[in-house]
Amino acid sequence: MYQALYRKWRPQVFSDVVGQEHITKTLMSEITSGRHSHAYLFTGSRGTGKTTCAKIFAKAVNCEHPVNGDPCNECETCKGIDNGSILDVIEIDAASNNGVDNIRDIRDEANFTPVNGRYRVYIIDEVHMLSNAAFNALLKTLEEPPKHVIFILATTEPYKLPNTILSRCQRFDFQSISIDDILTRLKIVAEEENIKINEDALNQIASSAEGGMRDALSLFDQCISYSVNPEITLDDVLAVSGNISYLKIIEILNACASKNETEAVILLDKMLKEGKEVPRVINDIILFLRDVLLYKNQVILENKLMFNTQEFKSLASNISKNLIYSWLEILNDSLNQMRFSTQKRAFLELAILKMNDNNLNSEVNLLDRIESLESTIQMLSSRDFTPVNSSLKSFTPVLPTRSEMDSYRQVPKPVNNTPVQNTVIIPDDTDYSEPTVVEPNPSVIPEPVNVATKPIQANTSNEVTVRDIEAILNNASKEKKEKLTAVWGEISERYSNTFAIQILVNGKIVAVSDESFLVELADVSFCNRVMLYENYVKIIEILNEFDLNIKDYICVPKAVWSKIRDDYKNKYQSGIKKPTLDEIPVGVKKRIVPTQIIKNEDEQFIENVKEFFDDNQLKIVEE
Repeated sequence: MYQALYRKWRPQVFSDVVGQEHITKTLMSEITSGRHSHAYLFTGSRGTGKTTCAKIFAKAVNCEHPVNGDPCNECETCKGIDNGSILDVIEIDAASNNGVDNIRDIRDEANFTPVNGRYRVYIIDEVHMLSNAAFNALLKTLEEPPKHVIFILATTEPYKLPNTILSRCQRFDFQSISIDDILTRLKIVAEEENIKINEDALNQIASSAEGGMRDALSLFDQCISYSVNPEITLDDVLAVSGNISYLKIIEILNACASKNETEAVILLDKMLKEGKEVPRVINDIILFLRDVLLYKNQVILENKLMFNTQEFKSLASNISKNLIYSWLEILNDSLNQMRFSTQKRAFLELAILKMNDNNLNSEVNLLDRIESLESTIQMLSSRDFTPVNSSLKSFTPVLPTRSEMDSYRQVPKPVNNTPVQNTVIIPDDTDYSEPTVVEPNPSVIPEPVNVATKPIQANTSNEVTVRDIEAILNNASKEKKEKLTAVWGEISERYSNTFAIQILVNGKIVAVSDESFLVELADVSFCNRVMLYENYVKIIEILNEFDLNIKDYICVPKAVWSKIRDDYKNKYQSGIKKPTLDEIPVGVKKRIVPTQIIKNEDEQFIENVKEFFDDNQLKIVEE
């Protein structure tokens, strides 16, 4: 009869346990010296060897001929424990035997001496599933059991155990098994089982196991059954595990780097048609980008064979670190937002489109240029330059005098719509505290600027200002924010067909005052869409269905909010309880209701009339 690999290759001695040397060495030393405890707690993630070590320990303390703390596996006691004929080792599943009566039975049985071995060993698996009454029934026996009784408790969730239980046990934390250790074990199994599998497939199995040896052997077993080829390949492992080939991820990222949206979406569609789960796709891309960052930082991992492929090296050289950071932020936001939505595929497709966005690439290019400029400045500042022309050593810059600066500052008012020529505009915030005054030299005076060609500053009266945001932040209410956040998901589900609502609820609530709130959205276009008057009326009506008493809201782009948040945080931490924020452009249009539109049009008409008449000849009569 066929036996699963993880059962067939379960370690029989401590030296075969993979990746837990810090535990096996301690247990072997305790058994050899005879100073073992009466109660142990084995914790750690699945498939790391908790139950295996418990069974080896139970055999070792009862073995007739132990070898340096290991069981001999040859005596009648070891063989009897393996085949279950010796009842001195009792394994209990606390998930199905979690009542107080089950523990009382253990307490009563513990008084009887062992039949064949020296110790009666109780292995209680998933011990965190015991009820409170069961834990209380176990306390006294666990603290002072008979001399011939040993308790071994195993769990994946130790934080659920009472402190009274934890304090009575020696605790051993089993760590996740490294990929290298899993690879070594898999190669031994493949060789002994006479199974042909290539290196890429083994690496994929080891990484897919996520630190669990049992998971790795189970996946290996499944690949053996799936593969129809003489040798198990990477495609076989990917088909069984549901993971994505790094070559396909490279194709998608290359399409995003070249801003080929169509190709990127088509590649994604093919991947999803193969049955790949959307969260798994995002996780695999995030992990791949992490590997690219490691490679670009010259952190070469030996088990990453893809580091040696030409496709990987080409992609790593074509994308910058700043672009990777931007992609990771987009993917992580999508992964967090899709948890509250049934349209997970839509979030992934939107993320891919954002990764192709020209504005994103422009921002990244600007960051790259700034970094390059900073490194160049740093390099130049560390050098000692000597002028080629020795006459330049005595060169002194010649600047205009203060009076000349004042004359340049004056800009005559145009007459008869004739533009003024030969004028220079000097900013009002120029610092003249300690001017260097020398004789004027006309040859170094800047070229005149034509006032007629100077752009007119846009009217920002219909835009959201920092003062509007400041008012919400300085009057923020934690209780009101919690109340609004609590209904955010319900609003999303109830109004899933309303586009403006979906944009709003996919944003992040950053501050809530008594009657208004501030929400962070991805970009300016989303903000302006939600701030439209018709959307405002609908959104306020929906919010008030939940008795929130909200009368207003402001949307702010993510990039702008990060600057405002840092400014507010720094000033607040310096002791200013209601800080005054620095002026920066928000770029979001204020909501204009119909009455405001009419009023603004009237005011503009009056201003146009005043352009043609003197004030003393014009009388405005309001009806």
